Amino acid sequence: MFKKILLITLFLLTTYASELTDILGRKVSVKDDVKKVALTFYFEEYFSVTGDEGASKIVAWSQKYWLGRRQSSWDAFIKRFPELEKVADIGYGPKKTISFEKIISLKPDVVIFAKIDYNFVKNNLEKLEKAGIASVFIDFHDENLQNHIDSMRILGKIFKKEDKVEKIVDFYTAKFKLVQDRLAAQKDLKKPKVYAEFSEKAGAKQIGVTWDDKMWGAFITLAGGQNIASGLVKGNSAVLNPELIIAKNPDVIIFAGNYFLNSFNNIPLGYKISQDVARKNLKAYENRMGWKNLNAVKNKRMYALYHDLSRHIFDFAGILFIAKAIHPELFSDIDPEAELKYFFDEFYPVKFSGTWMVKF
Repeated sequence: MFKKILLITLFLLTTYASELTDILGRKVSVKDDVKKVALTFYFEEYFSVTGDEGASKIVAWSQKYWLGRRQSSWDAFIKRFPELEKVADIGYGPKKTISFEKIISLKPDVVIFAKIDYNFVKNNLEKLEKAGIASVFIDFHDENLQNHIDSMRILGKIFKKEDKVEKIVDFYTAKFKLVQDRLAAQKDLKKPKVYAEFSEKAGAKQIGVTWDDKMWGAFITLAGGQNIASGLVKGNSAVLNPELIIAKNPDVIIFAGNYFLNSFNNIPLGYKISQDVARKNLKAYENRMGWKNLNAVKNKRMYALYHDLSRHIFDFAGILFIAKAIHPELFSDIDPEAELKYFFDEFYPVKFSGTWMVKF
């Protein structure tokens, strides 16, 4: 009997890692040697941590997150890892289409959720637990630097990549500190009025959503700007009245763009996108009714950057770019795209290519 108990104890000790705490404060036990993973978001963070070996571990993910919607990213990864095209689609949290039956049938060791998924999936977490599948939540949406660092360390612990994660964290936090230190050193910092907008699939003819204190709205504040949408947005994002945008007369306008499948009406950015196409489509926005007289348009201070340089481990490049757009005199020596390329070269399994940032 003693021998049997000892064998069971040894099995448990070698099968499960030490308990970890996820970003929601939940205590979770994850298998010591994770071989099968399901992802609902944050593929960038996952691959930053796991590198090449990460592709062979994914058995399920939410395809809607990038197939068709962030097509250039999808194409880059499928070219690098063709096996990813066969990964099972488990649905999408915000659309409430995640299939827990499918997840359970695929038997992942762990499901990595975004914090924003919690309200959509909380009633099904017990099903995963009963099936012996760990569920872990991480967060990059709130633009909370400590959440980002903690989330990376959670991934590092799951995949036994703590040393690599600390190198990423050191690089990452140094970029935010650079921005914070330079702004803090200014005694009478002037804060230009800034408007941020998502470049919708229809392009300039459609007013896209903006943000209050989330995502790009949070970055405007961190970068020493005055967000004209502050206090005007209900929920995570919303469309401002076009007349209100004109009345606010922003000094700087920043668009967030990506590449939709077979669509070049918006501001396409990311892998394989040319500077010429991105700049041409950005310029089209100056022709919106009433925009010719905006300070940002008259002074040629319209910019665009890849949408997912927010809410991801890449967002250090987003904060550098926005800080330079708002305060060019303070950050003239900074090359955000070069910093992004360095990150790819050092930590990422897919090569840097295309256009991720552009100026009017």
